[in-house]
Amino acid sequence: MKKYICLFGVLGFLSFAQAQNVYSLQDPVTSRSFSTSKYSDIRGTPFLVDKWINGSVTTTKGTYASLELKYNVYDNTLVFNKDEESYEMIDDILSFTLKPKANEPSGFLVFKKGISGADIRPGQFVQVLAEGNINLYKLPVKQVSEMSEVNAGVVQTFTNNAKYYIGKTGQLHFIKMNKEEVLNAMQDKQSQIESFIREKKLSLRKEGDVIDLITYYNSL
Repeated sequence: MKKYICLFGVLGFLSFAQAQNVYSLQDPVTSRSFSTSKYSDIRGTPFLVDKWINGSVTTTKGTYASLELKYNVYDNTLVFNKDEESYEMIDDILSFTLKPKANEPSGFLVFKKGISGADIRPGQFVQVLAEGNINLYKLPVKQVSEMSEVNAGVVQTFTNNAKYYIGKTGQLHFIKMNKEEVLNAMQDKQSQIESFIREKKLSLRKEGDVIDLITYYNSL
């Protein structure tokens, strides 16, 4: 009888431990450690922002509410800080949010996986700029360019770029930030949209102004 009691006790402990692990970080021993040494010959940074930013991560196991994060754009991976060591998240990540200033939600950067359309790969993290009847997404891009320098030879450097996608869910297409391409997605409410542009003096070459316009469109 005592053996059965012990067995149930062990099973109960394991179940509790598994439940707790849903909202805890993977043990560093089993996580993939991260080293920037593989980028040591490349100038610049593979990260969206080269400093730790507070944020949250939603995975298939649950949500980690407060972590120090860096988004490695070049490798499309998320890195977290634990005891001053860097580790890659090994859970299946659904989305994450970077919060440069905790008291300013308007400045939060939200990234999702699973956005489909145009040339976006299913596993890529895509930044959400606006969602509703019309969606606007941004895909940060890090590329390595080469140039020759006197006394240095060929030098590799990380360069920054971004792609923008607009459209209804499942019908996204790539756009350039200009008035013609942005307005093509909102032709059904053209008069209201153009009045709003004039009233707010928006420039549709500016990301923030395009976000304001699509937010307005989605409110109609």
